Amino acid sequence: MTQTNELTPAFAFDIDGVLIKGKKPVPGARETIQLLQRLRIPFIFLTNGGGHTEETHVAKLARRLDVELDARQFVQSHTPFFDLVPQYGDQTVLVLGGSGQQIRDLAQAYGFRKAVTSSDLLAEFPHIHPFPEMTGSHHAEHARPDHASKLGATRIAAILVWTSPRDWCLDLQVVMDLLLSERGVLGTRSALNGDMLRPNFGYQADGQPGLFFSNPDFEWSTEHTQPRFAQGAFREALKGIWAFATGCTAELRYSVVGKPTEATYVYGERALRGYGDLVLPPDREIGTVYMVGDNPESDIVGANEFASPAGIQWRSVLVETGIHSPGAVPTAEPFHIARNVKEAVEWALGREGVDTS
Repeated sequence: MTQTNELTPAFAFDIDGVLIKGKKPVPGARETIQLLQRLRIPFIFLTNGGGHTEETHVAKLARRLDVELDARQFVQSHTPFFDLVPQYGDQTVLVLGGSGQQIRDLAQAYGFRKAVTSSDLLAEFPHIHPFPEMTGSHHAEHARPDHASKLGATRIAAILVWTSPRDWCLDLQVVMDLLLSERGVLGTRSALNGDMLRPNFGYQADGQPGLFFSNPDFEWSTEHTQPRFAQGAFREALKGIWAFATGCTAELRYSVVGKPTEATYVYGERALRGYGDLVLPPDREIGTVYMVGDNPESDIVGANEFASPAGIQWRSVLVETGIHSPGAVPTAEPFHIARNVKEAVEWALGREGVDTS
C-alpha cells in the first residue's frame, strides 16, 4: 500500500520590488522570511536580477534583510547559462553587463574560460566606439592587457548578456558588428547578408555568434518614483537597430532566459524541491508553490503558464510595492493581489490552513 505524503505550501519570491526597494528592505520582508524559517516552509528567491554568483548575491540579500540564507535557495536570471558551458566553455565569448571586471569574473566562475568584454575590444580597436568621450577612461582601466593584439582574428562564438549593459552605445555597436560579421570575426562583413535566396535573407547564417539574453524585463523597480529601463529595453533597442540595418527583411535570432521563460521556472522548481528535501520531514512534500512578485509580465505570466514536470501547482500573487501600482489593472491576471509580501504570505498560509502561532 503506497503511503501518501502530507502536502505543504512553498514560496518563490522575486526580490526587487517585493523584498527590497532599491537597497532597503520592504516593510515586513524580514519578519516574513523569519516566519517561514520558523515554520520550516520551503522558499527560494527567483529573480531576474543577477550580476554576481549565487553565493555572493544571497549573502548580500541576507545582510540587507538581516537573516540567514542559503545559496541553494537562489535562482538568478542567468543561472540557466550554466547549461551553455559544455558548448562554449572553451571558446571565446563576449560577455556584457555590469561594470569593471564584474561580469568577466562571473562568467569565468560559471566556467566560461575565455570571456572577453567590450572594454577588451575597445583596447584593441580604439575606433570601434563611435562616441567614447564619456566612458573611454572606464574601459581603458578595465580592459585586460593580456587580450591586446589577440582579438583581431579571433572568432567570438557567443554573446552572453548577463545584466543590463552600461555603455549602450558601445555594446550595441559591437553586437551589431558581430551579428553582421563573417564567422564572428570583428572587422569582417558576411557576403551572405541580404542574400534574398537564403533563409532570413542570409543574415546570421555565416557562423555568427549565438546571442543569449538573461532577463526579459523591460523595466525594474528602484528607489526612483518610476521604474527604470532593464535588460529587456536594451534588447528592444537592438531589435530596432537590427530592423533598420536589415531593411526589416530579417528576424533577429536570439535566445532568452529569465522569468517568465519555462527554463527559469524549471530551474526554480528544481531548486525549491531540493531545498525542501533539506527542511521538510520525510512525510511531507511540496503541493503548491506561491510565486510572489511585483511584475505582471514576468512573475505573474511565468507562474500562470508554468506546467510543473512534477505536478506541483503554481499560484501567482501580485504585490503592490514595486512595478505594479495600487489600483492599476495588471497586464496579466494574478491568482491573488496583496498589498505587500507580508500580507501575501499570510494570505497563502491561511488558505493552506497553516498554523502560524
